Amino acid sequence: MELYETIKTVLGLLPIIFIFIVFVFVKNLKWSYRYPIVMMSGWIIIFLSVLAMQEYSIQYAPTEKIAEKVANSDGAAVAFSYLFGWAYALALMLIMDVSHKTYLYLSRKVFSSEKSYNE
Repeated sequence: MELYETIKTVLGLLPIIFIFIVFVFVKNLKWSYRYPIVMMSGWIIIFLSVLAMQEYSIQYAPTEKIAEKVANSDGAAVAFSYLFGWAYALALMLIMDVSHKTYLYLSRKVFSSEKSYNE
């Protein structure tokens, strides 16, 4: 049961990890290129990871009751990821972008204050 839950957690974190990797590669591009790239690639990986998680949950469920419950679910997660996966990818990208810009701003402030303090 622990391996089953661990793999489900990894499949759930996969979109966040992938969007972070894409962000690292495109962070120096202009925002008008960066956001569409992340939106499209993020939407695809979010949709595919939700499908993979659902298939994994059905195929490798520890009990037949859990597999039946997942198989009989209404599929809202798949529909949501298909319709709004792009928005989730953009929200993650925005959080990463704001964090990166804040880090750059604060690092400039700290380094500039240390330089003036040492002189």
